[in-house]
Amino acid sequence: MIQLLDEAAATLARDQEAARNSLAEARLLLAQAPLATAPEPALHGGLVGWQIRRVIAFVDTHLDATIHVKEMAAEARLSLSHFSHAFKLTFGEPPLAYVTRRRLARACEMMLAGNAPLSRIAHDCGFYDQSHFTRHFHRRLGMTPQRWRRLHAEGPGD
Repeated sequence: MIQLLDEAAATLARDQEAARNSLAEARLLLAQAPLATAPEPALHGGLVGWQIRRVIAFVDTHLDATIHVKEMAAEARLSLSHFSHAFKLTFGEPPLAYVTRRRLARACEMMLAGNAPLSRIAHDCGFYDQSHFTRHFHRRLGMTPQRWRRLHAEGPGD
């Protein structure tokens, strides 16, 4: 990621498009970084290991459907308010922000894996429609899904 940021800084003056692409790559890495491993259980007030694993599994299995925080709380066997507080302490973001981030990560995986239409990917990842998907994608990654797909179809090093 440091290399991408250095490239962006170096090319900013002479090639703004290349700088934007490097920044978009870095933003994507930052957005997906916490996905690699489950967070450590909080020392006090957060979710414990089994709750973290159950909530992650629940979210990942139900990304294509509507996920309510009360369902996530039920998986962790906590009240809604206690769960919301503990979740934020553990994951560093509110439950629905986490769900959206996971949906976007799955969408990125699907775009890299095949040529499915964006409307299908949006639906399969739990977004209401392609517009809803595009809005969240652009807000989080700074570009449209179509542009991201084209950029990654060519390969990040091209």
